[in-house]
Amino acid sequence: MKTLVAAILLAGSGALLLAGTANAGTIIKSPDLGDYWGPLSSWGTHVYANSFIATTTGTVTDLGTWLNGGSSALVFEILADSGNSPNGAGILASTAVLSFNNAALTFEHAAPFRGATLIAGREYWFAASTVGLGGTGAYNVGGHMQNSGGITDNGSFWYSNSASGLSFDGQHLTPEMAFSVTISGLPEPASIALLGTGMLGLGTLGRRKAA
Repeated sequence: MKTLVAAILLAGSGALLLAGTANAGTIIKSPDLGDYWGPLSSWGTHVYANSFIATTTGTVTDLGTWLNGGSSALVFEILADSGNSPNGAGILASTAVLSFNNAALTFEHAAPFRGATLIAGREYWFAASTVGLGGTGAYNVGGHMQNSGGITDNGSFWYSNSASGLSFDGQHLTPEMAFSVTISGLPEPASIALLGTGMLGLGTLGRRKAA
């Protein structure tokens, strides 16, 4: 009996482990062109956004980009897509308000306080936004050559000079904006089934013991 219980618990633990690691991954577009786009600020260009294709279905757990300069307040966001352009009103995930002052191009990142579930194969937009925030000083961000770094998505880079962040009036196909998006994958169906089997087995044992 003890052996059977141990086996069931082990199966359940294995399922949870698989569920925690399944489909997790980070989409990284490194600044292979160095310090490129600027200035991003609370008084000039208010939003930089770059498209990406979600590689897995799951929750956004970290957002980041490479910044030089500062120190306007800003947030990192995930925006919905609207006809292959960013939807400034469709904010799916956002970090808390951040501020940096870097003498060189530096990777800055944070976990979103408001997460979002992305769907594998769909297009989304990573954005660095100063909309409605204060501070002084402008940032440059890293530049990334389109379809490089092992990521082929024919992405594009848009920016908004509107203080509302709703009107994206500039576009470049290359270079793109360098950024990083980490997605924690949802459990595999097989892992869920295995965990369910383990729980069912424990329930059956409990009923037999009560009888």
